[in-house]
Amino acid sequence: MPVQNARSGALLAKTLVTVNSYFPRTIQHISAHGIPGDSALWINPCNSIHTVGMNKPIDIAFLDKNGRVVKMLRSFPPNCVAEAVDSAASALELPSNRLSESGTARGDQLLLDPW
Repeated sequence: MPVQNARSGALLAKTLVTVNSYFPRTIQHISAHGIPGDSALWINPCNSIHTVGMNKPIDIAFLDKNGRVVKMLRSFPPNCVAEAVDSAASALELPSNRLSESGTARGDQLLLDPW
């Protein structure tokens, strides 16, 4: 399932990996190798992210319950903890610079399953 910006039509990821509980192998793989360039990791529910154990920066889009971007963290560094975002229902992790490259802005609707 791809991830697309409804406003601009920009493709953020060709493949969406959904995590709605703790999957150790998926998390270990991403921590060691980073998010593949054509993929995104959607964590639902989620309103806070940490990059402890990761070896590369990532982009993070916090989404409300309707899939609208409420906060973005661009090139969030490894081994950091982001403050909780009260209005966020989920978080989308992407390769670093993907939010800038796609022109994604706060308030944009992202199209991903099940939205």
